[in-house]
Amino acid sequence: MVEYLEGTYRGRVGDQGEVTGSGGNWSVSARRRTRADRGRICDRMSVDPRFVKLRRGFAVRSGILVSVFLASYLSCLLLSVHARDFMSTRIADSVNVALAVGIGQFLLTFVLAWAFGRSAGRSLDPLARELREQAREEEAAAGTAVRR
Repeated sequence: MVEYLEGTYRGRVGDQGEVTGSGGNWSVSARRRTRADRGRICDRMSVDPRFVKLRRGFAVRSGILVSVFLASYLSCLLLSVHARDFMSTRIADSVNVALAVGIGQFLLTFVLAWAFGRSAGRSLDPLARELREQAREEEAAAGTAVRR
């Protein structure tokens, strides 16, 4: 019997320590070797300068994104609490500054998400794709089965 739980392969272990599944028989020791090989590949990838650059780039972009959004949100909140007269100023017939700022929050959210996606697509995604391909090549060279 083969079970797929949360993306991990789980087969039934027989009396001889063999795991039967759709891919044939896998011994417990072969599965341990596969995990150890993957662990070594992950350790090598984690110290790769390109991976460090990828992580740092994501962290910087995410930090900027969160900081800009929080600054905008907090300024809107503080204006609505401490500058009630300014926020109630009419811009058009039934539109005041508070409504415009509130709609601006939604627009800012979409603009930040679009800018993050575009920036990541240009610089982070190609690097991630390159690292993923290298990891798959190393995994294939180590003789482990590539499974998704």
